[in-house]
Amino acid sequence: MSSPVRHTDHRESAPGQGIRIRNLNKSFGKKHVLRDITVDFAPDRVHGLLGANGVGKTTRMSVILNHTFRSSGEVLIDGEDPRENARLLERTCFVHEDQKFHDDDTPASLLRILPTFYPAWDTDLAERLAPRFKLPMSTRTTKLSRGQRSALAIVISLAARAPYTFMDEPYLGLDPGHRALFYEEFARAMAEHPRTVILSTHLIDEVSDLLENVVMIEDGRVTVDADIDDARDSAFVLRGLEPVVRDVVGARRVLREYRLGNILSVTVDGTATAEDRRRADAANVSLEPVTLQELVAARGMRGTDDAEMSV
Repeated sequence: MSSPVRHTDHRESAPGQGIRIRNLNKSFGKKHVLRDITVDFAPDRVHGLLGANGVGKTTRMSVILNHTFRSSGEVLIDGEDPRENARLLERTCFVHEDQKFHDDDTPASLLRILPTFYPAWDTDLAERLAPRFKLPMSTRTTKLSRGQRSALAIVISLAARAPYTFMDEPYLGLDPGHRALFYEEFARAMAEHPRTVILSTHLIDEVSDLLENVVMIEDGRVTVDADIDDARDSAFVLRGLEPVVRDVVGARRVLREYRLGNILSVTVDGTATAEDRRRADAANVSLEPVTLQELVAARGMRGTDDAEMSV
């Protein structure tokens, strides 16, 4: 088995500082995709980007990595600007739904050459994951199915062990069994080799147990930036017959409501109190913790169908 090529750089650097974004803006003509974004991504944590499709999550990843030029603002990774920065380039890995490879590339050829780009490449992991995801190693990437391309991107992102890993819809085309495999291997990789991950996915509740922090974007602006437990604790759901639900809600701020037959579900802003629970029990109204999917619907997706949500 060949050993991965490893780079040694003795110049001073500041690893482990995470990602700092200040007053970041990106426009395409008159369309503002990112508006004055200010947020920090702490190191060695899994961050979920939440919001509707088209709210700037993919663009934001591209701007952070300088794959797309920012209109204005500052981005620092480990205290350094990623623009024209080769040292940072080898510390980052970006896999996304439109991943492009050279026409002649095969999974086998890519897994041979990529160790030259990633100093911490884990050859043993790549060789273990490839058959688990049933990658056709000698097939050209242009002939791979969407699910196979996603599987290849997942293998690359996990084996690269890049300190900063960006994953945009990494599982598209995978069946439920292979998605479960991805979640299993992702959790294992994070436990064995922690890194900073920014993850975007529309399967919100499937990945919620992997996330440690959530950032929500609405209308190009950050509306939520919180630890996942704090985010979940920021709202609750009441379900029951409409008149009694509205009575229990009282003057509390309603973030979202929808009906299924004669049952009304209301997402209420704030932490549920003992008094809220007492009143709900007395009225035979269900009081439940908000799921991450419901939180996105309530805080970042008002008026948008759930099927169009994504983290």
